[in-house]
Amino acid sequence: MKKHLIGLLCVMTLGLFACKDDPIQKEEEDLYKNVPSSKVPDQLADGSWFSGTLSAISYWDRDGHNLGNDYEAGREYLFYNQDGKGRIKFWQYLGMRTYSSCVTEIYTRMEGSVVFEGDKFTFYPVKGSFKTIKDKCSSGNGVSERKAEGDDLLPDVYRWEIRRVDGEDLFYTFSEDDVNHEDALFVYRFTQ
Repeated sequence: MKKHLIGLLCVMTLGLFACKDDPIQKEEEDLYKNVPSSKVPDQLADGSWFSGTLSAISYWDRDGHNLGNDYEAGREYLFYNQDGKGRIKFWQYLGMRTYSSCVTEIYTRMEGSVVFEGDKFTFYPVKGSFKTIKDKCSSGNGVSERKAEGDDLLPDVYRWEIRRVDGEDLFYTFSEDDVNHEDALFVYRFTQ
């Protein structure tokens, strides 16, 4: 009987904790509370869109080991719908290397809601971070990181379209002023 009472008390205790509000979930809901959103178009939803570049210049150390390219960049969008509301996650990586083996890497991560209106979308960031890593640089080494705040969280507006090129759908982004979609800012490939 004693074992059953202890078991029952354990189950009741777990039930009490399960009924409490999850502070992390509550914080997430509060971040999105007053931010506009719309449904993400089907052709963009549920997958990542990646754009990246590598420089043709590569650096090597004295022992013949490849130190990497002098310039690397990658950007990625993940569009999805949550409870009928458009959400977006954005990542960006910039990497620079010099002949003296100095490496600087900059990571950007932003999350928020998104509103689609015709060929225009507005990204409303609600949170994010920036991280810089320097190694073997004369101007200082180490890691610095900061949370996105203030102007970092202002909305960004882009024009967009999907173009089919060589049998592949590509996601083109343009500045808000480029109403004729003539000068793409970035071209993204769909990835799973």
